[in-house]
Amino acid sequence: MKRISNLYSKIYDFENLYEAYLEARKGKRYRHDVMRFTANLEENLIQIQNELIYKTYQVGRYNEFFVYDPKKRLIMSLPFKDRVVQWAIYRQLNPLLDKRYIPTSYGCRNGGGAHRAVAKLKQYIREQPGTAYILKMDISKYFYRINHDVLMGILGRIIKDEDLLWLLETIIRSDHSFGIEVDDWNYTGERLSNVGMPIGNLSSQMFANLYLNGADHFAKEILGCKYYIRYMDDVVIVDTDKKKLWEVLHAMDDYFTNKLALKLNNKTSIRTETQGVDFCGYRVWRTHIRLRKKSAIKMKHRIKHLQKEFARGEIKAGRFRNSLMSYLGMMQHCDSHYLKAKLFENLVLTKGGK
Repeated sequence: MKRISNLYSKIYDFENLYEAYLEARKGKRYRHDVMRFTANLEENLIQIQNELIYKTYQVGRYNEFFVYDPKKRLIMSLPFKDRVVQWAIYRQLNPLLDKRYIPTSYGCRNGGGAHRAVAKLKQYIREQPGTAYILKMDISKYFYRINHDVLMGILGRIIKDEDLLWLLETIIRSDHSFGIEVDDWNYTGERLSNVGMPIGNLSSQMFANLYLNGADHFAKEILGCKYYIRYMDDVVIVDTDKKKLWEVLHAMDDYFTNKLALKLNNKTSIRTETQGVDFCGYRVWRTHIRLRKKSAIKMKHRIKHLQKEFARGEIKAGRFRNSLMSYLGMMQHCDSHYLKAKLFENLVLTKGGK
């Protein structure tokens, strides 16, 4: 496949910047930073355009915070101006990168998504003529361990537009340390430079997908893994030959270590189909799919919490409805009749009472 060229000018094209602004403001148009940017929209877009043309653009200051869904994660967000720049890049570059991905890479792609990945896993298990074994690989602190030198090497092999490479490197090697040690579960240790992508960046999703693309092709084309699925950094491989899967695991572990400077964590395992496979928030068998137990318990607790907030007058019925519809959407993709019955058993909204 040809290397990507002559793309930089399309990124700073004014129409592309305007479309990037529209994408970046979706669901956020009444936030103060977005409204300030919008108040002088043309001037701000021209400023971005000039900074890209004359290569004076610098990444803004990151805001850091933690989320606990389902586990503690360090999130880093950029000012709105920088999110516009990231959308401008994404709109032009990502469709070209997407053409290089295998069909069963489902993370952050049009036509992808966790639900399709889970459905494909069930299909692959059903296609096995005998007992299916599933190799599940999980990478330690994936986003926080992506090596900048390795990533720039990957980008350099597929992009020959030097101006674009300058912009991507400016984002990747910005004045902020993103790296976390693999055993730093509380995020209290010293930050590492030259590794890590900020969770929350649009560009990080794009880079993270590209970073493992070589591993996808290695597994499919060199190791001959026919039943291979990846959703971002979660990889599953299905086969009836358990010994072969152990050989694949050792080869993939070597690839991750020596080619990508990554380490598999202790969640990596080979399981039989009868045990069910945890993947993308669901548990998958040959005959059915269920929501993970932790997810179901969390959902029940969240709904009870929202009921109490409604009773105290802290939220409106519309907020409760939106959350409930989101959960029903999750359950639509699995066998959840019993779970729905339990959720609706005592589902009553009352004001000022229990």
